[in-house]
Amino acid sequence: MTQLKNTQPLVSILVVNYNYGRFIATAIDSALSQTYPNTEIIVVDDGSTDNSRDVIDGYNGRVRKVYKKNGGQPSATNVAFAASSGDIICLLDSDDYFERDKIEKVVGCYQQHPDAWFVFHPLRRVHINGTDHGIQEPMNGSRWLDYRRTTNKFAAPPTSGLSFLRSAWETFGFMPEELHILGDNYITFVIMALKRGYYLCEPLAVLRLHGDNIFSMGASQVSRLPADVKVALAMRRNFPELAGKADRLVAITVAKCWMMKLNDRPTSIQLDSYLRDASFVSKFRIYAGAALRCGKQSISNLAHDAKSRSANDLPSPVQPNRSSGIQGAQK
Repeated sequence: MTQLKNTQPLVSILVVNYNYGRFIATAIDSALSQTYPNTEIIVVDDGSTDNSRDVIDGYNGRVRKVYKKNGGQPSATNVAFAASSGDIICLLDSDDYFERDKIEKVVGCYQQHPDAWFVFHPLRRVHINGTDHGIQEPMNGSRWLDYRRTTNKFAAPPTSGLSFLRSAWETFGFMPEELHILGDNYITFVIMALKRGYYLCEPLAVLRLHGDNIFSMGASQVSRLPADVKVALAMRRNFPELAGKADRLVAITVAKCWMMKLNDRPTSIQLDSYLRDASFVSKFRIYAGAALRCGKQSISNLAHDAKSRSANDLPSPVQPNRSSGIQGAQK
């Protein structure tokens, strides 16, 4: 049981910022306006060169601020966690914002499901021009997430949809600082491989889309591939028992490279780094998994093409002859 000892546990909201001075006030305001009373807000500025620190200084006495040299999101997140003391950790990107009842509902979920080590929820995506891009995460009901002994096919939400028990966060200790891109994927892959959690199917935060967060706006597969391999490498290095799950991530990357006939240098460098120290079993698992994935995709493509050809070969419906004598007969 991971039951919380306190009926009203302290929740730490960690806000990491770099050059989002135009957004961060909305993020902090949303954290301050929560209906749940027992919170602390940790704001770490990672060496911003815009007006971010002026904005943050306006919240003196209401947030705990930490200013540091630029070191990347993982470094700043590690500093934020070290400065926190909450029983529950909620992450908030500085260009996003929480709905007012988010923390209340997340705490209620932990209390209702005391075996949950983490609680994730979907995000509503809204462009800064006001266009609502909807929700990408599953909306087919709340449920347990347990992939400790099975293949994880659940796509976790971005940073602002993630929360963890403090003891769960301490399981993986820190975010590897070399993961400047997709560091939150490392957190979610590791925690879902090690612990059981819950998916609360309510959009309790808004992810704001703009020109600077290309991965939230759906970056191309090519630009994500080297980052995915770096995540897998960090998983294998820090958690050798998760080598099989890390290998699966690499197999997916290899399959994408094959299917796209891609010879991308950044991806090749990361793949070489991963495979250099991989065992024979890992290499077999990676290439067999990639081949199987490509085979399934080829079969799916052939089935789709056959269905399209079949639809095109259907005869056109017969049109009535509107000039026939019957249609124009007069009594």
